[in-house]
Amino acid sequence: MIWAITSYFNPLRYQRRLLNYRVFRSRLRIPLVAVELSFDGQFELTRNDADILIQLSGGAVLWQKERLLNIALKSVPPDVENVAFLDCDIVFERKDWAEDAEARLNERNNIIQLFYEALYLKKESPPSSPCVINAEFSAPGIIQTGDRSLLSKGAVIRGEKRLLYQPGLAWAVKRAILDERLLYDAAIAGGADTLLVASIYGDFEPIAARHLFNPRRRQHYFQWAIPFNKSVAGRVGALPGAIFHLWHGDLKDRNYYDRYKLLENFDPYSDIKIASNGAWQWTNPNTEFDGQLKATFANRREDG
Repeated sequence: MIWAITSYFNPLRYQRRLLNYRVFRSRLRIPLVAVELSFDGQFELTRNDADILIQLSGGAVLWQKERLLNIALKSVPPDVENVAFLDCDIVFERKDWAEDAEARLNERNNIIQLFYEALYLKKESPPSSPCVINAEFSAPGIIQTGDRSLLSKGAVIRGEKRLLYQPGLAWAVKRAILDERLLYDAAIAGGADTLLVASIYGDFEPIAARHLFNPRRRQHYFQWAIPFNKSVAGRVGALPGAIFHLWHGDLKDRNYYDRYKLLENFDPYSDIKIASNGAWQWTNPNTEFDGQLKATFANRREDG
């Protein structure tokens, strides 16, 4: 059976994040490993929120999603051959998505985006009852579009409540590839989903330019992306069907355009390190990036 992994961290204690997680968990029909990171020693998830729940305390307030997913992977039972890595604010429209995904991974694909279309629900729509009629807009999965050139343009249309495509949210991959390569986890302002897709397609240089990589970030990313590309070997697919994205703030508050500018001088080799609990922490506690990245969470206004 395919297993799922997810991560949860909520530095500002947004109520909507926890509500969405509980809906996500209640609709997930496969075993789940979840890693929760608390920045103050207080946890929000409970034993019933995952089949395996790992709770860590301490770390820098930055984008920790992929770092926590890499930790979660270690707790997936060793006989599980395929793993889905999922954002914890989604619900699948299809009840049989996992069976279909596993069949495709076993037969012809090394990695799959788990939907053709992402439906973004309105703020006022009940998270517990996701349906098409409550969608504010939709976005095709990047693999389903068949247009890899979209990566160089970015997904967000400035001033509009819609996306050109969705690069992330839900993927499944052969366990052996993830065990060997892991996910790229040094995108500390977010955006690792597009870095993943660029690595799958081998579009390293265009994505490095769009993410404003300095030489050290470029080197760090390429060291992961090139081997990951070789492991996937072009065997990528998409799963028919839709997923619902549960509302937790408007796109305009996500800082998708300017967040990469925050990392102009960031050096992933020297500015961050893995703490004893496995999470990222700053090498220098008084780093210039600390306050800027904390502010991005406040600016998201996920409770409206």
